Amino acid sequence: MKILQFMKETSQLPVATRSEIVGDAPFVVLSPHPDDETLGLGGLIRQARDVGQRVIIVVLTDGAGSHTKSKTYPTPRLIALRKQEVLEAARILGLNAADLHHFDQPDAKAPLSGPVFERAVGDLSAIVRESGARNLFVTWRHDPHCDHAAAAALGRATIALCPHVRLWEYPVWGWHLDPEMEISTKGASGYRIDITSEKETKAQAIAAHRSQMTDLIADDPGGFRFTSRTLAPFLGNYEYICTD
Repeated sequence: MKILQFMKETSQLPVATRSEIVGDAPFVVLSPHPDDETLGLGGLIRQARDVGQRVIIVVLTDGAGSHTKSKTYPTPRLIALRKQEVLEAARILGLNAADLHHFDQPDAKAPLSGPVFERAVGDLSAIVRESGARNLFVTWRHDPHCDHAAAAALGRATIALCPHVRLWEYPVWGWHLDPEMEISTKGASGYRIDITSEKETKAQAIAAHRSQMTDLIADDPGGFRFTSRTLAPFLGNYEYICTD
């Protein structure tokens, strides 16, 4: 199936409520970088916190790959900044520091297999079990970034150890794949979540990731920065979760 058709189907998925999807039990969001959780599921997270539902965010990588040539933000300072940003965004969404876990894998080098990967599977499985989570959210398996692929693999491996937990996938960079690209799926399945009431709060949380949304780091011309086009899929009235 072509991406154009898949994303069209995704945008028309049936609408479901938070309670219909996750009930009242805690849930875990696995984010490849410090911002993907806000972009993909900020509205759902805020909905959950508004009713006192526990949400745990696990950030896979340190986020240091966004501005590798900056002199004002060398790697240690950039890592610290991105952790500060994700904490600020989490607080806007109703979370606190205890709800955040950092696996600190190097940005763009998160493993897909091997001892480090297996250790991450064990750590994530422990978080899922200890929290009492019944649902795990991870970025879409077709997202075109190596760390997103690693996160998707980590999610699937964790579910194999926690079969009582349901796995959901949320697209981030999949929205910007080549429309003519073919992917191995029979079609979109999952739900849309109406986040109209949480949209403004989500936008504030996204803005907290200043290093990714603004020219805060101005001395790396090749550094990453969202544009109005790349940010647009995350500012609407719906969030999307897929089962493929």
